[in-house]
Amino acid sequence: MKMTLPFAVVLCLLVFVFAGLAQPPQIDRQDPMVQQAQKNALEAAFRSIWEGRGANLVAAGVLNDPDVRIALGVSEEQYQNIRDAMGNIGNEMQNHPDYQKFMEEVEAAGIPDNPAALQNVDAETMDKLFDLQRRISSFTMNYMSDSIGNALTPEQKHKIGEAQLASLGELPVISPSMFEVLGLSDDQKQEMEKIKKDFEPEFEKTLESFANGAMMMLNKSFSEHEKQQGIDTEEIQNKLMAEDPEYKRVHDELMSTGKAFATRFKTKMFDILTDAQWMRLQELIDHPPVHARVYLKSMKAMSGEAEKSGGGWSPGPHSWRPGDPIPVEYRQERNTRRGFPRSEQ
Repeated sequence: MKMTLPFAVVLCLLVFVFAGLAQPPQIDRQDPMVQQAQKNALEAAFRSIWEGRGANLVAAGVLNDPDVRIALGVSEEQYQNIRDAMGNIGNEMQNHPDYQKFMEEVEAAGIPDNPAALQNVDAETMDKLFDLQRRISSFTMNYMSDSIGNALTPEQKHKIGEAQLASLGELPVISPSMFEVLGLSDDQKQEMEKIKKDFEPEFEKTLESFANGAMMMLNKSFSEHEKQQGIDTEEIQNKLMAEDPEYKRVHDELMSTGKAFATRFKTKMFDILTDAQWMRLQELIDHPPVHARVYLKSMKAMSGEAEKSGGGWSPGPHSWRPGDPIPVEYRQERNTRRGFPRSEQ
């Protein structure tokens, strides 16, 4: 079953959002608790990438493609170790001191472990529960990302870094840490972090809007799937895009907002690069090495795009496209001022 990147991220994370709080045998997706947990997991995944710790989460999805593993030099043993780590992550986290502190907070707050009993808790307790959900989701995302990274060699991480820069137009979120593969100085890292801090309020506003819209789209997709068993996710999304005006409107608004934010943020990052780093970035995007091309092809497939028989790519109706890797206007302007104001350091 094929699905777009945002929905794939959400669905992969739902297994973990109730970890330590409740594991009901039957999950009512319309339950407000479940809805909030799903939204928290989605926001946590994107924040993890934004903070520079979650790039491995995106890479893990692409590593499902055997061609990507071959291109990056990831052995089948490494891949199996990653799969085993992800499959056992719930048990491993329970032994982590930070996770145990979360559970102590759950007990101290008087949050019942029976989902049915949550219907009777007061508003203050529910607020504590939702806050804990958000924090546990963020902890889980970072823990997963670190577990994946621990299974990779420095060379493989470098190749993934190059591939992700070559895939800037496909990534849902970027962070300053992505540019470290270009050899950033400490001063450059500090400058990028300052820019990120300045963009933080806009990022949170954009993320809130995206999460609300994505939940609406996800609920519609689930509802349609229950009505039409046997139809895969891509067909359902195509149907909703064609027949549900609200679904299409929200989708288009999210894509437009995401593209505008990503363009403003990454062009500020580009301004921090030296001429040599800027040229290297353009080279990675315009003429990516083999491992980056294979990675990019898999990313495009995940985001709903298909390769045309005559070459080139055809965007899918649900592609998460934050914009061109380098906006044409910015590329032209930056290339006319090479050497000023930032030359080699």
